[in-house]
Amino acid sequence: MAPFERPKSKEKLPADLIPVLRSSGILGDRQLAEIRDKVLRGEYPLDPLALAERLVGDEVLTVYQARRFLNNKPHGLLVGRYIILDRIGSGSMGRVYKAHHQMMDRIVALKIIAPEIASNQKVVARFQREMRLVGRLDHPNVVRAFDADQINKVLYIVMEYVPGLSLGERLKKGAIPPAEMFDYGAQAALGLAHAHEQGMVHRDIKPSNMLLTEDRKIKILDLGLGVLMEADNNATFATADGIAVGTVDYMSPEQALGREVDGRSDVFSLGCSMFHLMTEKLAYPGDSPIDRLGRRISAKPAPITDHIPDFPPSAVRVLEKMMAPKPQDRFASAQEAADALQSVIRPNSRPGSARPSVSQIGQSPESKAPISAEPLAAPPDSSPRAPAFQPLIDASKPKYPRWFLPLATAAERTPAGLMLELIILILLVFGAGTGLGYMLK
Repeated sequence: MAPFERPKSKEKLPADLIPVLRSSGILGDRQLAEIRDKVLRGEYPLDPLALAERLVGDEVLTVYQARRFLNNKPHGLLVGRYIILDRIGSGSMGRVYKAHHQMMDRIVALKIIAPEIASNQKVVARFQREMRLVGRLDHPNVVRAFDADQINKVLYIVMEYVPGLSLGERLKKGAIPPAEMFDYGAQAALGLAHAHEQGMVHRDIKPSNMLLTEDRKIKILDLGLGVLMEADNNATFATADGIAVGTVDYMSPEQALGREVDGRSDVFSLGCSMFHLMTEKLAYPGDSPIDRLGRRISAKPAPITDHIPDFPPSAVRVLEKMMAPKPQDRFASAQEAADALQSVIRPNSRPGSARPSVSQIGQSPESKAPISAEPLAAPPDSSPRAPAFQPLIDASKPKYPRWFLPLATAAERTPAGLMLELIILILLVFGAGTGLGYMLK
């Protein structure tokens, strides 16, 4: 299939592509002059569609840019110092684009906040305060933010561009195996722990806000943006106590009630996300968003063993504690949750160690034997006990004649005793020899 399709309405197709390119502002005067000269010399086609395709082939334009130009939509491709290259995705907060920083020659991800949110002055003020905190974040499990600004009515944030797909997109391929998901969950919890230490609560943890990189690392997205909905008086699920912020199927009960939240709310949302990603089912099912919202306030989550019967008891306990209805019954911090998640797949180790295989959940790396529901008691000591200490004859001693044993024993006791006995023995021998000689005479 050709990269471009002619617009259905011929009125939108420009008769001359060069003026459209010029009005976009993404090409310099020299580039525009070169394109025009090549068209005049016949090196480039005059037909707008053929010219756009040629410019894409020569890497002057991207497919996304060319399609915009062919639809006579040249504006909006230049945001401050950034040139929009492609559209990555969109959500309730706005749209995300792949962009190029002109001066630094760096590829970034640029998120443009939805106009209806950015037009609220209260939102903008809260956004600016939150971005100061986001700028402090520096962790391998968090997507870093490089820049944030407002140009006219366009509010945007610039983040590192990380190739990969969200866990929400990964779910479209099927459920994520438990061991794999517990590893991802531990990584996400570490990223959240870092944000919490900087005084930030995410408020909108869900599968689409967890990015899976090509080397199987998890990076948390959209930190700092949850406050935008919180500051928006028109946000959905307003309550008497405040505004319920977050996605219905993953938000904590205290969030659903519009109450003050802390890091334990993010831990709850992470648990709900993990449940969904492992089972392809919601932890709080219902026929409508309001029904599902009410269930998390008044009921417990569905047992995961209903969907995965052989789910290890140790893993069940960790997940249930993450999704405890009351904050005080959950892990006290995201760091504790990360430690607990990692302990299930790799006992006696901390997060960040080598990743387990899919079949290793609940298994030690050495024996691959499943962990029991409770810690094993130490086995009885069946090894033979060493006998009480007894002096032993030193086999390294020389074997003396029987008549010499008293002398050897004396030498072992004290050198002075040995010397005295030697003198007496010499005198006795000398005396005996003298007496024998006298008798023989």
